[in-house]
Amino acid sequence: MTEIFPWGSLAAISKEGDLKLSRRFPINPPPQDGCCRVCGRHMSELKPFGGPGDPLVGDFTGELLVKKWRPMGPYNEEAEKAWKEAETEAKEPKDIEHWLITKYGKKKTGQILISVEAWAQAGASWECRDCSILDDDEYFKKLDQRYQERRNE
Repeated sequence: MTEIFPWGSLAAISKEGDLKLSRRFPINPPPQDGCCRVCGRHMSELKPFGGPGDPLVGDFTGELLVKKWRPMGPYNEEAEKAWKEAETEAKEPKDIEHWLITKYGKKKTGQILISVEAWAQAGASWECRDCSILDDDEYFKKLDQRYQERRNE
């Protein structure tokens, strides 16, 4: 029961056939490898979603992967504080980066800007029923663990 949204993007996939792209330039397509973005398990290893509310609001009965929208990077309290201070102290919005460079240097300012911008941007994440219920902190922790495991292979 693949649900198609008006903008043509798949909301959920229940079988490998759903991975075939029907449009030339799909927006936020499902993963072509058929794996959960978070845990990396293939569709063949996943338990399907249950009925309404199991575990997400909405009826994803039988689906294996569901598209969720997540921040592009984890929340960084230190970067957010620095950004808010710069917003207050800089004379104009165009001066924020210059103010940050003056206080923190170019390298640290680059890290601050990336952190703040990544947290403010949302991206599509195709997730299994186990990963779709993770809060953002748990989501990024699990992603980090997975990437560390892949680096050590």
